[in-house]
Amino acid sequence: MNEGDLKDVLARLQHLEDLEAIRHTWLDYCRRLDSEDWQGLGDVYTENGVLEMVGLDALLPGIDGVYRGRRNIIDNFYIPAIEGAANPTAKLFATGHISTNMQIDVDDDEATTLAYFFEIVASNTVLIGTYQHRLIRETDRWRFAFLRISVRYHAQLTVDNVGGQSLQEILAKPYAVES
Repeated sequence: MNEGDLKDVLARLQHLEDLEAIRHTWLDYCRRLDSEDWQGLGDVYTENGVLEMVGLDALLPGIDGVYRGRRNIIDNFYIPAIEGAANPTAKLFATGHISTNMQIDVDDDEATTLAYFFEIVASNTVLIGTYQHRLIRETDRWRFAFLRISVRYHAQLTVDNVGGQSLQEILAKPYAVES
């Protein structure tokens, strides 16, 4: 293998590692949001990250808009939106995500993505939409510099006997059963 071939292999390897790291950041976002891990959720954003919410006003009037800065995003968007939708004593949890179909385009230390989501909110509302991310490679991980959440469809469900487990309860259990 000559030096040119080695450089090509290393560049392809770096690209694959970047794709996986970006997916990991995206999955961290979903898990931390669904488990209401506010500090961990803040960690997926750059310090001066931007969140743009589009299409949620129909369910939570006044929530659409642009939020700037990690703390502002968490304190003024996620916490009010999630805690306002949850009723833990009734086993109605704020969010549960299914996120899929992520397209990732990497350009050196920046990446853009488009992904779809299906989300159940407060056990009786369905949201379907898209995430558009612009991520930046920082020294320890890829982080969101920009996230646009666009709700394309929303619907209220008629449900009876809703209950279940919170993601916090599930994550608190060990990965093995003691014998």
